[in-house]
Amino acid sequence: MSMTEAKTVFNTLCRTLDNMGWRYDKDESKLVIFTGARGEDLSMRLNIKVDADRNVMFLKSPMPFEAPKDKSFELAIATTMANWTMLNGCFEVDLSDNWCAFKIVIPFMGCTISEEACNYMIRLSCSMVDKFNDKFDALVKDRMSLEEFAAFCRG
Repeated sequence: MSMTEAKTVFNTLCRTLDNMGWRYDKDESKLVIFTGARGEDLSMRLNIKVDADRNVMFLKSPMPFEAPKDKSFELAIATTMANWTMLNGCFEVDLSDNWCAFKIVIPFMGCTISEEACNYMIRLSCSMVDKFNDKFDALVKDRMSLEEFAAFCRG
């Protein structure tokens, strides 16, 4: 994909955020946007990148907490349980530092990304992060057991 095409996707993303009335910071040279939202209980950061080399637009929303090393196994199992409930997007954990984030990827090779697709990516991310961020936080701080997390996911 050419940089011109990637910039078109980036401009569509910016236009979508403008039409949604969102405030954001952008780095046009790197095709990156930083924004955030307030959920029912915790704030969430949304980092969005248009990657011309891989022909994808992706959003990562890091969880607003740090997980202790001794919670690595439980956090990894919990992300698997949460991911089982989703059709699009997923939570991921970097076990080297217990960094947890929600990620959604939209490929755009050979197609045009619409404002509707950008809106969907943003709203789905906010919905999933808001649904699970406080549960992951409670799990890593021993306010919720893995069994209680599983019951929440089964809903």
